[in-house]
Amino acid sequence: MAIHDAYARFTPYELLLPDGEFPERHFPGIGAEARQRGIDTDNPAAFVMLGAVQGALAELREEGAGPGTEHDHGGVLFFAYHMWRTDGEVVLARQETLRGLLAGGAGVAGAGGESLWVEDLKDRAGYFQLPQHMVWIEEARSGPPESMDGFFWIGDGTGVLHLALVAGMRGDRPGYAVVPVPPQPLDALPGWAAGPAREEGRDFETSLPGAELDGLLGIRTPAETFKLAALLFARMAGGRPGLCPPPESASPGQPRPSALPFATL
Repeated sequence: MAIHDAYARFTPYELLLPDGEFPERHFPGIGAEARQRGIDTDNPAAFVMLGAVQGALAELREEGAGPGTEHDHGGVLFFAYHMWRTDGEVVLARQETLRGLLAGGAGVAGAGGESLWVEDLKDRAGYFQLPQHMVWIEEARSGPPESMDGFFWIGDGTGVLHLALVAGMRGDRPGYAVVPVPPQPLDALPGWAAGPAREEGRDFETSLPGAELDGLLGIRTPAETFKLAALLFARMAGGRPGLCPPPESASPGQPRPSALPFATL
């Protein structure tokens, strides 16, 4: 089964947008309306009720862009707006990095340094992309397991982490699946990184066929989502290379590349 580490693949952020000018058409107006009305755009429920957001969603519905359902459009637009507002990065986690974190990773933040890297996540947003077909979401929705492409994240100004998992990014069908995750306090992240995430069995174990041969991982519980995110955030705080330019094209049979600059872990 393919494990892709070469470059960032086409992202759900890009798939959401019907064209490259969509952010400039809509996102400044969303911010201006929020300021005028005193609306906190860090609140997803308040965000989606803004008139400028409804206008942006109407265009997305008309164009048929982005995820699979109208509800998902609103949720992904929330993350897309904050990625635009904060110049959020796309970060590609390589297979070697992810395996190392899950094998021993609670100490990656450094002794006593937890509050420093957590504080650094405030008023930031981005998208973490995982190795292709390595992590699978199980039992999150009715139906078969879905390959997890990655997750959107926002660390808002009040110290709350918002996450949304993205699965089903496939070239043979439109859209993708969005799995919402309950918000969590940012200062709880070090605890999620250190503790067990399943009551029974090993964290991230999966019964998918060929899992041991291909080194596949499964997410069955919200705690595993938070643990995965916490380990990646802590590793990101430990340093990473600068942004890489997107490749101009991909070799035959390789995934479509993202047009966005990306960092790697």
